[in-house]
Amino acid sequence: MTTIGDVLAVIGIVAAIVLSTWALVITVSILFGRRTVRAQARIEQAPVKTVLLGAVIALILGFIVVALLHQPAPPGKLVGWVIFLLMLVATAIGLSGLAGLLAQHLAQMEPSLSPYGALSRAAFLCVIATLLPILGWFVVAPLTLFASLGAGTQAILERAPAVAPSQPTNATAT
Repeated sequence: MTTIGDVLAVIGIVAAIVLSTWALVITVSILFGRRTVRAQARIEQAPVKTVLLGAVIALILGFIVVALLHQPAPPGKLVGWVIFLLMLVATAIGLSGLAGLLAQHLAQMEPSLSPYGALSRAAFLCVIATLLPILGWFVVAPLTLFASLGAGTQAILERAPAVAPSQPTNATAT
């Protein structure tokens, strides 16, 4: 039998997850701005390719993580956890890129909105949209996670363009 305490516990857990994910997206957006912008560009330029890449990465690495976590030896479990945490880091960067893209659209719709306000609202919308029963759980959440993982992985693995020096150095001058 379910008691009111069980219901309140579930509501509290969901609220804590939403709040902490929202805070994580904003923090990653601020701390890792260049990576977030790269992830945002990947989602904007090739959304289908990014989602498919994220799905492939999630399936392959997810299978490897589950297999490693079921190993009795501690080193296998450690490797599994490290891979899982790296996937979470890539997903956080990608989700921050998605929130940044949404923030740009929000700023266009309401020009008086500050950049932080737009990012804050966009991050909240990205997180809260996945809570919609059925459609949010089984369509929006997987697409968001796959797009985030794909964009985040590309943003991490992509090399920054080489910066040419503004003035050549003259080594022969004395």
